[in-house]
Amino acid sequence: MEKKLLIALGLSLLVLVAFQKLAPRQETPAPVQVAAPVAQVAGQKVAIGGSASEGAAPLRAETFLPEEPLKETLTEVQTETFSVTFSDIGGSIKKLILNEYRIDDEEEVLLDEGTPSDRLFALNTNAIASLEQTKFALTQEENILEYKYKDSEWMEVTKRYTLHKSLDYMNLELSFTNLSSRDIAFSYNVRGPSCLKASGKMIGRNFTEMDALIDGKLWKKKSAKSPEERSGYIEWAAMKNRYFAIILKPFTLPRAVIVSKNLQNQLVSSLGSETSTLSPGETLKEEYVLYAGPLSEKRLEAMGYKMSSIIDYGFFGGVSKVILAVLRMFFNLTHNWGVSILLVSFFINLILLPLTYKSFSSMQQMKKVQPHLAKLKEIHKDNPQKLNKETMELYKKYNVNPLGGCLPMLLQMPIFIALYQGLVRSVELKGASFLWIKDLSRPDAVPLPFTLPVIGDHINILPLLMAGLMVVQQKISQAAMGAGATPEQASQQKMMMMVMPIMFGFLFYKMPAGLVLYWLTNTILMTAEQGFIGKRLEAR
Repeated sequence: MEKKLLIALGLSLLVLVAFQKLAPRQETPAPVQVAAPVAQVAGQKVAIGGSASEGAAPLRAETFLPEEPLKETLTEVQTETFSVTFSDIGGSIKKLILNEYRIDDEEEVLLDEGTPSDRLFALNTNAIASLEQTKFALTQEENILEYKYKDSEWMEVTKRYTLHKSLDYMNLELSFTNLSSRDIAFSYNVRGPSCLKASGKMIGRNFTEMDALIDGKLWKKKSAKSPEERSGYIEWAAMKNRYFAIILKPFTLPRAVIVSKNLQNQLVSSLGSETSTLSPGETLKEEYVLYAGPLSEKRLEAMGYKMSSIIDYGFFGGVSKVILAVLRMFFNLTHNWGVSILLVSFFINLILLPLTYKSFSSMQQMKKVQPHLAKLKEIHKDNPQKLNKETMELYKKYNVNPLGGCLPMLLQMPIFIALYQGLVRSVELKGASFLWIKDLSRPDAVPLPFTLPVIGDHINILPLLMAGLMVVQQKISQAAMGAGATPEQASQQKMMMMVMPIMFGFLFYKMPAGLVLYWLTNTILMTAEQGFIGKRLEAR
C-alpha cells in the first residue's frame, strides 16, 4: 500500500514538472504597491471621458511617483457634538466620535478607518486616478477646513468642510475646476456612510444596515455579496447600527447609490455622480450635508428630508412609538429611566386589568365545570361529536369561555414585542443606571469574586429573579385550577411550571436589563393580581 502511494505521488510530481516546462509562460504586470494608510501613487492624469467607477484604472500613462512615501497629516476638530479627525491623504474623514455619548471615558466611535479609499468623503474620479490616495493641501479657519489638490495643467479639486458648534450635522462643498485647455467629460464617486462601528452588540443580532431613500421608498441592505447599485430620485444614503446613524444628503441628484463590501468584509456605500462636461476654466460645485448622531425621531425630524423614516421598530412599530412616548413622559416626571420602566409596566397592567379579571374569572369557572367535563368524557368517550356538542352546551350553561384565560397573555405578547423593539433601540437607555444596574441597555452583569463554568465571572441577577417569580406565578395558576383539574391538565401544569421559567430565564439572560426589568415587574404585578382576584372570586 505504501509503495503504491509513493508511486502515485512520484507520478503526480513528474506531471506537474512537465506541465510547467512545456506550458507557454505569460508575463504578468507588476502590481501597484500601495501602503496603507499612506499612498504611494499620487496625481495620475487620465484621458478625457470614461466613467467614475470604484477602482477605476488610469487611462493615460503620465504618472507622478513621489520619491518617498507620503507622510499623512491628521487634523482633529472638536465641537460640542463631534470629535472629527481629517486626513490630508484624500482630504477625507478618518475618524468620527460622538462626544455626547462618552460613558466612563469610553468613546462612542462611529468611524475609524485606516484605508484611505474607504474613508468618509473619499473621492474616486475618471479624471484623476487614485485621488483618494493623493495628498491634499489644508487651509483651516475656525470652523472651516478646506482641502485642495491642484494640477495647474489639468484640474483643481477642493473639499470645503463646515462644522457647527452644537449641531448634529456638518456641510461639505465639493468643487472641480477644469484648468486645462480642453473639455473634460467628468464624473466621480464619493464614499458615503461606510465601515460603521457596531455599537451596542447583542448576541445573535446584527443591527448594521445600509438604507437609502430612493423614489420615496427605503432600500435596505444588511449585506452585499457583490456590488449593487440603485438609481432614481435619491434623497439620501445612510448606514445605521443599533443606536446611531450616519446619513449623507446630496443636494444634486446623484446617478446611483452603490453598496458593496471592502476587503475587511465591511459594508460600504458610495454615491455616483452624473457625467458632466467641464469647459476650460469651468467649475462644478456639489453640496452635501452629513448627519451623524443618535436614531432619535426628534433630531431626525428636525433635519427634514424624511430622515426619521430610517427608524424602524418592526411590525408593531406604531405600538412601540406609543409605549416609548409614554416612557419618555414618565422620564420627564421622574428623571430616571429605571423608574420610568416600572411605571410603564404599572400603566400597561392597569389598562389590561379588566381583561385580567375576566381571564381569572374564566379560570375559576373552568374549575367548577371540570367534574362535569370528566363525566361527559366518560359517557361520550365513543362519540366525539356528541361530546363536543355537550361540552359547548356546558360552557354556555356556566358562561365559560375556554379561551378566556389566554386573553391577557395574547394581548401582552404584541405589547411585549413592541416594547422589546423600542427598548432595544432606545438610545436614551444607553448608560442609564438604576439600583445596581450600571447600563439599562446591557445585561445587569454583577461581578463575582470567582469564575463559574459557562457563566464566567459575572452573573445577571434580573433574569434569575424573573425565573423564580414565574415559578411562583405558575403555582398560583395551578392552585386556581385546584382539584377540579383532570390528571392530564395537572400533568401539563406541572410541566409548564418547570419548562416556562427555565425557557424564559434562558431567553432573557443576555437581554438588556431595561427589558428584563419590565418583564420582571410585569410578572410581579400579574402574580399579585392573580392571587388577589382568586381570593375575591372564592369569597363570592
